Amino acid sequence: MKHLYYKATYNEYYKVGILGIPDGWNPTPIEKAGVPVENIEKLILTLKYGGYADLMLSEGIAYVVSPRLKELFERYGADPALLEFYPVKVVSEQYGDRIYYLLHFTRWCDVRNEKMTRFMPRSKYPARMVLDYEKVHGMSIFNSDSYQPEFLVSDEVRRAIKREKMNVGIAFDPVECSGVPEELQKKGYACANPHKPIWKCLSFPNGKIW
Repeated sequence: MKHLYYKATYNEYYKVGILGIPDGWNPTPIEKAGVPVENIEKLILTLKYGGYADLMLSEGIAYVVSPRLKELFERYGADPALLEFYPVKVVSEQYGDRIYYLLHFTRWCDVRNEKMTRFMPRSKYPARMVLDYEKVHGMSIFNSDSYQPEFLVSDEVRRAIKREKMNVGIAFDPVECSGVPEELQKKGYACANPHKPIWKCLSFPNGKIW
């Protein structure tokens, strides 16, 4: 079964490097949705522990993308009123210096089905995240205050990233969506079941609960 939307996250298991920030850097987190970015023109990142990829995570909790992934996001309808791109320099003695773009969301997006989303005890992190089709219809790249600092992409964007071989170091986790129209369900897209037991929404490594 296919899903309309996926959570995109940095996956270090592919030997992708991480981007270090200068000692004593302030502010941190570097990027926070709805808050103007500060001192970005002074920020120089350093590649550590691996190589370059099209999506990378920095210390200080910020995602940066390569020029070609930025172009793909723009090509697939990233909303310029929601998603801003700030150029930042990345330095590496081994692989050479490059220019990347910091992702900055100008606000948190209201995308959840509040009745079906369930949260972990005493936490804002969802045990079951369910999107509302009426809220997300037509969106291609967006965030949710249930996922920090991750962001979400449409299935079309996910497939384009994989097709153009920009997915090294990116994990795509399906996110449920309610209210999916019947014509899309006939094409194989899943619609969230309101009666799904909460324990079936949880996954644990090696079948163990920690």
